[in-house]
Amino acid sequence: MYCYVYRLVNQPTTSPSGKNIDTLVKETLAGKYGNGEARKAALGNQYEAVMAVINGKATTSQKTVDQLAQEVIAGKHGNGEARKKSLGSQYDAVQKRVTEILKNGTSSNAPKTASNNKEVKQSTQSKTSQSESIGQATAAKENGDLSFNGAILKKVVLDKILVNCKKHDILPSYAITVLHFEGLWGTSAVGKADNNWGGTTWTGKGERPSGVTVTQGTARPANEGGHYMHYSSVDDFLTDWFYLLRKDGSYKVAGAKTFSDSIKGMFKVGGATYDYAASGFDSYIVGVSSRLKAIEAENGSLDKFDKQTVTDVGQSDKIEVTIEGVEIAINGVAYTLTKKTI
Repeated sequence: MYCYVYRLVNQPTTSPSGKNIDTLVKETLAGKYGNGEARKAALGNQYEAVMAVINGKATTSQKTVDQLAQEVIAGKHGNGEARKKSLGSQYDAVQKRVTEILKNGTSSNAPKTASNNKEVKQSTQSKTSQSESIGQATAAKENGDLSFNGAILKKVVLDKILVNCKKHDILPSYAITVLHFEGLWGTSAVGKADNNWGGTTWTGKGERPSGVTVTQGTARPANEGGHYMHYSSVDDFLTDWFYLLRKDGSYKVAGAKTFSDSIKGMFKVGGATYDYAASGFDSYIVGVSSRLKAIEAENGSLDKFDKQTVTDVGQSDKIEVTIEGVEIAINGVAYTLTKKTI
């Protein structure tokens, strides 16, 4: 059995109530219901039926193009000729959809869900307090906000990120992208439950070196074990996260002048004390670089924030997304997903 050691898409948890199996399969493949016990709890009595489709007990012809595209991104259909053979007559349509997902983050013909309708309705209601609306996808995008794939990064939080980036000499393009990649700007399940936008792990100690107090949060996926940290507020999370990335901290992000060097500094290969993610640098750089390009496709280049915030910014990375094989070329060096036997 093969699995890709990498999370391409990380989506917020939604309720399965009233949804058909096709919709639930699509959302599960997109990561909306987590993994392991969290997925079982979220899907309830629909769990077995959904997993039967995902695990191949239903034929691919019974799945939609969107479902097959998510499977391709997750590596379930291999590459090259193996993928063509696996997808058969669906190959061209699925490849086109994969391109849309990775380059745009969302499709213009994507069906509206109950969650979408709720967001539209809520955006027309009176504004909630700042603490309730920060980072939530239910808020409407306003001038100065960033948006991607349903999540809104409010200007008030963006400004706090930029202040921390300036203080610690960290590229905003890096921080903005990683905080979406890890926590969907607060709209992922962990972001909502624990104010944890960075996937930081509970260490068993409540008092952090940053001065922030944390508690044990929700459980991490079963294959990873442990728990996430729970922060009392987004402000506390940002204080603690940037403290980890500070100069002379555990990671070598501060002072990096390019996006790729910033990501490399999160791993031992780039001088970090610890690897930020178990997948390793080569796999992580594929996903996070794809996310950067997708965010920029919707909001424009993030390089403007880098130049406004950090002095002596290096020349921007040349990032090319290759859909076939899910590969990223950065400054002429190719990175691709790897797989291992489990």
